[in-house]
Amino acid sequence: MRAATRALRFHLDTLPAVFHFDGTGDQFLAEAAFPYARWRYACTDSLLGSGIGGTVVGALARSLFDDGLLWQWIAESPAERRPALLGSMLEERDRICGYLAEHEVSCPNLARWFVPLHGITDLTGASLAALAAPSLPAEAELLDLFLASSTTLPASPTLIGGGVEDLLEAARGMLAMSGLRGAVMVLGHAGHGNLLGLQSSMTVGGVPGHDLRADHEALFMHVAAVGVTVTLLGVCAAVPECWPPEVEQAGFLGTLMRLTEDVVAAASAVHGLGDPKPPVGVRPKVRVQARKRRLRPEALVARRDLLPDIAHVGPIVAAVREYNDFVSSWATDPWAHGDPKLASVLAYAGAHSTFATVVSTFEDHAAATTVFAARMLLEEAARFTWLAQDLEDEDAFVQRSTRYFDEFRARKKKTIALFAGNGVTLAAATRLFRLPDSVVEGPETLSKGRQPLPSIDEMLLLMGAPYPEPGWLPVAYSLLSQVTHSTPIGLVHMARYRGGTLSAHDISPEMLALALDAACLGSARLLGMSALILTQGSNEARQYALGLEERALAVHDRARLVHWLD
Repeated sequence: MRAATRALRFHLDTLPAVFHFDGTGDQFLAEAAFPYARWRYACTDSLLGSGIGGTVVGALARSLFDDGLLWQWIAESPAERRPALLGSMLEERDRICGYLAEHEVSCPNLARWFVPLHGITDLTGASLAALAAPSLPAEAELLDLFLASSTTLPASPTLIGGGVEDLLEAARGMLAMSGLRGAVMVLGHAGHGNLLGLQSSMTVGGVPGHDLRADHEALFMHVAAVGVTVTLLGVCAAVPECWPPEVEQAGFLGTLMRLTEDVVAAASAVHGLGDPKPPVGVRPKVRVQARKRRLRPEALVARRDLLPDIAHVGPIVAAVREYNDFVSSWATDPWAHGDPKLASVLAYAGAHSTFATVVSTFEDHAAATTVFAARMLLEEAARFTWLAQDLEDEDAFVQRSTRYFDEFRARKKKTIALFAGNGVTLAAATRLFRLPDSVVEGPETLSKGRQPLPSIDEMLLLMGAPYPEPGWLPVAYSLLSQVTHSTPIGLVHMARYRGGTLSAHDISPEMLALALDAACLGSARLLGMSALILTQGSNEARQYALGLEERALAVHDRARLVHWLD
C-alpha cells in the first residue's frame, strides 16, 4: 500500500500550479485549493513508517476527505457555488471578530491575519462581489449529501474515457465503502488528538502514541488519496483555466485515476470495509447559504490597513530548539511505578510523538503538518487542564474523571453502532477498536445521566487563565482551525508572496509562530502532567514539569511578537 501511496504522490508532484494574479478573489482561492491539498497529501505520505505522528496522519486525511466533498459539490455548479468561497471567507472573519470581542482579546495585527497575501488579488472582502457572495455549506451537510447519493465502485479508469465530470463521478465512487460515516468518525477522533484517537497508535509490539495500526493507516490513506484526487478534479471543473497548458490533461488525469485506484485496492484489502448499502431516503438538497446577519466592520480590511509580510520567526525557532532540548533531557518509564492507566501512557507518549512531529516538520517544507499537530496538542492539553484542576477536591476530581472517560466510551459506542448500521458486521466494527492483548481495558458501561465534557472554548479559557487575556487561547484555536479545515483564511496562510514570487508550499510567519507557540504550550502541559501521574508525583517529574512550562513560556514571549496574541 505504501508503494501505491508514494506513486500517487510522485505523480501529483509533476503537475505545475497555475495562478492568475489579475483574477477575482474566488478564482485565486479556487486555484490555491489543489496545491494545498497536494501538500497535505505529501505530508501524510511522509509520516508513514516514520515512527512519529501516527494520529496526525488521520487528521490530515480527514481534512482531505472534507476538501474532496466540498470540491465535488462546487464542481456541480461552479458559476453559482465558487463565489461562496468569498462569502465563507467573510463569515469566518466575522466569527473570529466575535471571538475577539466575546473574550476581550486584542489583536493589533488583525489585518495580517485576514490578508496575509498582499498584491495578488483583492482579498480585502470589501468588494461588491465578496459582500454579495453567499457562504459554503457546513461539512456535515456535505457528508450527508454524499452518503445519500448513489455511489458505486467505478469501472477501471482506463475504460472510462470521459471528461473531467465523468472522472469526478468515478473518483467519488472510490469512497464507496460500507460504514463510511463510522470511518469519518475514526478520522475525527484522530484529528482531535483525544484518548480515542490516540488508540489508533496502539499496535502489537509498537510504541504507544507513535505508531499507527495497519487497518487505521489503510483507512486513512484510502480517504486521503481519494480526497486529493477529487479535489483536483473538482478544481479542474470549477476553474478550468488553471490547468497548465503544457500538460496533456486526459493523459495526466487518466494516470491519476489509475494510481488512486491502486491505493484504494491496496488499502481496502487491509481495512476490510466492503461495498456500501444502497442509500435510503430522499437525497438532501445542499445549497449555498445566504448571510444570516450583518458583518462586523472589522471583518473587512481597508487597503490602507494592509500590512507587509516582514515578520521573522528566527528568535522563535531558537527558543523552540531550547525547549525541545529540555523535552528530551529527561524521560520516565511508564511501567516503572506499576501498571499505569492507558490514558496516562497515551497522553505522555502521544505528546512526545506529536511534538516530535512538529519539530521534524516546521522547517522541512512540511509546515502544514506542524499546524495540525499543534492544534491537536493544544486541544488535548486543554482537556487535561480541565481534568486536573483543583486536585485537592477529590470528589470533584472523580466526577470530572467520570465525565472524561464517559465521553470517549460514548464516542466509541456510537462509532461502532454507525459501522454496524451501515453494512459492517458488529464483529468487524468492534475489531477496528480492539486493543492489543497486553492492554487491560477498563469498563465500557456509561454512567447514568452522564454529562458531556465542557466545550473546547470553556476548557481553553481555563488553560488561559494565567495570561493577561485568557481568551487568547480560544482565538488561537480558531485560527489554527482555519488551516485544519481548509477555510479560505487557512488557504491564504499556507502560501507566501514576496518579491513578486508566490510560494504555494509555504506558511505565513504569523501562523507558524502561533503553531509553534501552541505546540510548546500544549506539549508542556501534557508531558508535565502525565509524567507526574506516571511517577506518582516524583520530585524529578515535578522539576521536569516546571522546566517545560518555563521554556514554553519563553517560546510564547517571542512568538507573541509575531502573532500578537496573549
